[in-house]
Amino acid sequence: MFRILRAFAWMRWRVLLNSVERTGARDTLERLSLAVEQIGPLIALALLAPSVVGLAGLGGYAGYGLAMGGPVMTFEALRFLLFAACGFAVVGPLLLPSMEPTALVRLLLLPIPRRTLYAAQTAGGLSEPWVIISLPIVLSIPVGLAIGGAWLAATVSLLAALALVLCLVGLSTLSTLLLHLVVRDRRRGELLALLFIVLVPAIALMPGLVMSSPGRAAGPESPAGPAKTEHRRRSPTPTPAWVARTAGVARALVPSELFVRVTRSSARHEADGAVVPLFVLGTSGAVLHALGMLTFARLLGSPSAGAPRRPASRAGPASVRLPFLSRASAAVAQAQLRLVIRTPRGRSILLSPFVVFVLFAIVMQRQGRMELGVLDLTSGLNLATFGAAVCLLAVLPFAMNQFAIDRSGLTLALLSPLATRELLAGKAVGNGLIAAGPAILVVLVAFVLFPGGSPALWLSLPPAIVATYLLAAPGAATLSTLFPRTVDLNSVGRGSNPHGVANLLGLLVFLTAGLPSVLIVVVTAGLVHLPSLTPILMLAWCGVALFLSRLLFKGVAVLFDKRRENVGMVAS
Repeated sequence: MFRILRAFAWMRWRVLLNSVERTGARDTLERLSLAVEQIGPLIALALLAPSVVGLAGLGGYAGYGLAMGGPVMTFEALRFLLFAACGFAVVGPLLLPSMEPTALVRLLLLPIPRRTLYAAQTAGGLSEPWVIISLPIVLSIPVGLAIGGAWLAATVSLLAALALVLCLVGLSTLSTLLLHLVVRDRRRGELLALLFIVLVPAIALMPGLVMSSPGRAAGPESPAGPAKTEHRRRSPTPTPAWVARTAGVARALVPSELFVRVTRSSARHEADGAVVPLFVLGTSGAVLHALGMLTFARLLGSPSAGAPRRPASRAGPASVRLPFLSRASAAVAQAQLRLVIRTPRGRSILLSPFVVFVLFAIVMQRQGRMELGVLDLTSGLNLATFGAAVCLLAVLPFAMNQFAIDRSGLTLALLSPLATRELLAGKAVGNGLIAAGPAILVVLVAFVLFPGGSPALWLSLPPAIVATYLLAAPGAATLSTLFPRTVDLNSVGRGSNPHGVANLLGLLVFLTAGLPSVLIVVVTAGLVHLPSLTPILMLAWCGVALFLSRLLFKGVAVLFDKRRENVGMVAS
């Protein structure tokens, strides 16, 4: 069994090296792009080394403090980290699906037992970030106990640490296998991907909606005076009963809490308080891996199910002629829009900004403002500006990889009598329409719900959005040409994301493109105090941005012509 596992490790190492060394007719920039994408996780792992050393030191200090009976504040802080690791072990595979069981069905043709295949799959869980962070903590606490002279407590804590690592790996493996078992059916996988991408922002904001106290509902000042009213507004909302019950269950059953109980009871020489949690922790690990083995067998035994085939339509898709565009560019833009509508990742680009906007609007309706770190939304104009910016940034997954997302469709486009400028113009217009739909809806809804503010500033918002996109569009096309990446738009996690370098630089491009519009508003409304000039200057700037965008696209066309073969190879 260990020889087979060693062969699996060597195979993964060779796959990594081949992905960096392969050249095939690729140019130097493409090889560099592949190397950065493959070595990036290793660099991130190397950056974790100081954190791992620091956590190991804190764990040893916490164990020594438990053995000496001193303050255990450090132990309590590490307790929350372990609790978070258990949470990431469940939801992490949805965000970072790094243990994808690719080509395991082919391995069934080899004389390898299924339990060995499952062991190889589970061993990959040791490289997950939440496991790497947890290992130095749980292994150094027994060392600290031993240094403090509590040898029996150190032994019991070490057993609990091994059981906790077993549970973490089991949770990660089971979550990954269940995810891939669900997405075996294409329609079901698309629905899951769409729900996950859209609902994640909503779930992240739900605690604020539940725990916050409405500021507007406080009403007028009470007869007792403004001090009492202010005290009532600042008084925290009592914790709901279901939150308290859930926290109690978590403290009793979460593996990290079981480890804490075992370690603390053994350090206090309370055998009764350590035996039961240790038994439950070990049993939980065994049950998790038993369920993982059953799910793994089900995954290997079930063929992938595609979506039901629809009857072919004799009539082709309806074509809409867009103004100021050639027929070829309009066709490219329309194909880009269809790609958004027909894929889970594309639908999330259309829906997720509006979901975030609705949640922010609810908070503003209840509290009168929305505090988001350094950002404080106090009016409908601020909310509309923020929502429009989110709509522009939401198009990054398509805009920063706008050519490679077409896959074989890009090859057909390159073989067709389609000029490069027509292709670039169609892609730019298509991405702009993708962002324009949610942005227009966000601005209209914000104006209806919170109509206050200067009308001139409201009128200047649409041209500001257009000018920002016009300046950012050439940069997006350039980054898509330099860093193309093959993606799966039906993927739940990072499989549908653009290249990391393109995504980061694209964010900077969009932020830089919006700075002139912000500067115009600051000067006219803030310094000169003439907001009526804002829409006039914004329209003029929009014309300048259009001229600059057309000028920059000439250089982008030259760059695309030089790299069209490499872009086509990546996309195909």
